[in-house]
Amino acid sequence: MEKPDRGQLYAMTFVFNGMLLRAADNQRTVSIEAPTLSDALAELTTKYPEMKRILLDTTGQLRQAHKVCLNGEMISRPDSALPLSEDDRIELFTAISGG
Repeated sequence: MEKPDRGQLYAMTFVFNGMLLRAADNQRTVSIEAPTLSDALAELTTKYPEMKRILLDTTGQLRQAHKVCLNGEMISRPDSALPLSEDDRIELFTAISGG
């Protein structure tokens, strides 16, 4: 797979459920233009400020409680520099714990 030019923006889609769906104003899908996962998360949390405290830790990194699926494939340790391509689909899942 050819890596995209970091300067080029690609329209990709985030898919939400649960708490993240509410933070996205109940929009199941949101299109974002960004060359990397980090840039996409920055754009997303600018568009939906409530998501920032849910998704990101105090250093601005994705919280470990969230799992990332890119085009249906679970990414166990998502790199913030992960390049995105046009029409990529990112699903974020929040781990639930309890007794």
